[in-house]
Amino acid sequence: MPSQNIKNQTIKNPVGLIRSTVGRTRMLAAVVGAILTILVGQAALLRMGKSLVTMSYDIPFVLRGIFQESNSQDDIRIVYLSEAEDDRLDRRSQAKVLDKLGEAGARVVAYDIIFDQELDDPSIDQEFAEAILRFRGVDADWNPIPGMPQRQVILACGRKTINFSGIAGEQLIPPTDALMGAADDFGVVFFDDDSYFIRKVSTGTLDEPSLTWKTAKAAGAELNEEQRMETRWMNFAGPPPDPSNQESIIPIPSFPAKSLLEDDDLSGLYKDKIVIIGGEPGVVGAELGDDLFNTPYHRFPIKGKPPLMSGVEVQANGLANLINGNWITRSSHRFDTVLTVLAGLIIGGILTFLRPLRAVEASLALAIAATGVGVASHASLFWFPWTVVAFAQVPTAFIWGIASHYYIERFFRMKLTAEQEAIRKAFAKYLSPQMLDRLTDEGFTTNLGGEKIQASMMFTDLEGFTDMSERLGDPERIVEALNDYFERTTGHIFDHDGVIISFIGDAIYAAWGAPLADPEAPIKSVRAAWNLNQNDKLVVEGREIRTRIGLHTGEVVAGNLGSSRRIDYTLIGDAVNLAARLEGINKLFGTSILLSGSIHEHINGEFVTRRVGKFAVKGRKEAVSVYELLGPSDEIDEPEWVSAYHQALELLDRNDVDEALKQFGEVDSKRGEDGDGASRYFVELLKARAPVQNGVVVLKEK
Repeated sequence: MPSQNIKNQTIKNPVGLIRSTVGRTRMLAAVVGAILTILVGQAALLRMGKSLVTMSYDIPFVLRGIFQESNSQDDIRIVYLSEAEDDRLDRRSQAKVLDKLGEAGARVVAYDIIFDQELDDPSIDQEFAEAILRFRGVDADWNPIPGMPQRQVILACGRKTINFSGIAGEQLIPPTDALMGAADDFGVVFFDDDSYFIRKVSTGTLDEPSLTWKTAKAAGAELNEEQRMETRWMNFAGPPPDPSNQESIIPIPSFPAKSLLEDDDLSGLYKDKIVIIGGEPGVVGAELGDDLFNTPYHRFPIKGKPPLMSGVEVQANGLANLINGNWITRSSHRFDTVLTVLAGLIIGGILTFLRPLRAVEASLALAIAATGVGVASHASLFWFPWTVVAFAQVPTAFIWGIASHYYIERFFRMKLTAEQEAIRKAFAKYLSPQMLDRLTDEGFTTNLGGEKIQASMMFTDLEGFTDMSERLGDPERIVEALNDYFERTTGHIFDHDGVIISFIGDAIYAAWGAPLADPEAPIKSVRAAWNLNQNDKLVVEGREIRTRIGLHTGEVVAGNLGSSRRIDYTLIGDAVNLAARLEGINKLFGTSILLSGSIHEHINGEFVTRRVGKFAVKGRKEAVSVYELLGPSDEIDEPEWVSAYHQALELLDRNDVDEALKQFGEVDSKRGEDGDGASRYFVELLKARAPVQNGVVVLKEK
């Protein structure tokens, strides 16, 4: 590995320092981004962000209007009055309308009309009052009439602001006395929303319930009076019907009073229904206050702006919510606060660490996820301000993340690039291009000392090279031959992400899993060994010299060893020594590639091997299983003689020396003229009656 001249005892890693500083800077940027995102979310929850918050209520209705026309309310009917007299609705036909509804079997009738003005002709209201009593099935004293169904009529009551001696207050505007005396009850009609934009279900004032509240209770809805003033958000059945589009679905069935009076068979339309009677959209003009309102469907009119919703339609939707109990509940202030804080911490932190393209993808994914959760929650009748997260906090975190990422990259890039280039120059001859990229990207410490790691080691040696060099006696030719050999063999090591630790004469010391960890180090070392073996031929003076290879994997100490003036990166430990011993053992068996058992465990059938035996090598107390690498399993099948050889080892493991000797001899003869070096070794060993216990051979040579 590369050496360095060092002036100080402690060697610092500039790339590591820069990366450490970058990491701390990114962490600080993430903290600032999270705080900024939280503040934006909290600000959006204040009055200034009302439009953004209400958007989270409106958008699900818009989407519902696109994918689902309506949620029809079959138990409610609307009857429109279209005739006006002067500045008010004409109520001369109300007696006939109510009698007709009674005949049709309606069970509750509510009027979204304030009958507060006395008429010039009192007989009209008198006739109307008598019709109310008939519908209710009672006489003038409210006593039930035998045989008549008991039903209810609820009238509307208005309110107005008064100022008495500088003190502001409100005053109810009740129906006329004649009508009040005939009806069951009355309820106030007003909408607690701004700018004619309806979102809340009206339940009345502290002193007086609303028309819809009293009508719902009259229809049998189980409502708690103590909870009446809790805010309920309207769950609209659908967008207002478009009179110009005959195919549009009407969420709450509505009919003009004229058709009611002219139709003779109404039982199928009104039987057991709750009927709300009010003015037809547009019939009430500016003199009485336009009775037309915006709804969530008007916020984002994707399919074209629908007509405004009339007051009686709003009342019918609110009544349906109270009867069915399916109004929408708004999240609490505490919930909103926790939501924006958690979103700020998560989103503000995550987007700061992402590169621009990933940040764009993550931002879109987060916004879509927030929208999906918000819409699904809305459909489950719970509304929380998800738009604050999706449309305020995510963009804020994205902008901050992109800006901080650009600044950090720009600020540190030049320093980091310079240090990486220095590392590349120092290690270019020792690492493959892929490993070099990883090393310069992840950094490398040049401090003296080391750390324990798991690595795989390879030792190679040219068979008989020393004797050949002495006979040749030409250093230049020897160096030329070695350079050609190393050029070919080190390429195979680099191709499988290996690292050249050092060249020792004609030998190579290589490793995998260092200086960067690699879980596939063992199998990569085996692949490199096989490819090297296939292309390792060195021919000098007509003589072919082959390479012997030893492989082992285990725990080693990897690091920079040396003095204050020079250091080398290397691996030391018992595992390194064993790899070197395995290379040397090849001489005993005439083999080319020997593996330890720990390497063999990682082959997983990719290569064909044979177990050579179990040996206690010099310098180690424990015996090690040794395997010979025969070739890739997708290229060769296991030779027949391998099974016979393994049977000989099993006999030796059982201390059946005579039978093992015989079996080894048969394997040697089966392999032809050259025979089998390992079998011959055991034959000679057993004939000499060398001590072999339970198949373990003690090797006295290195």
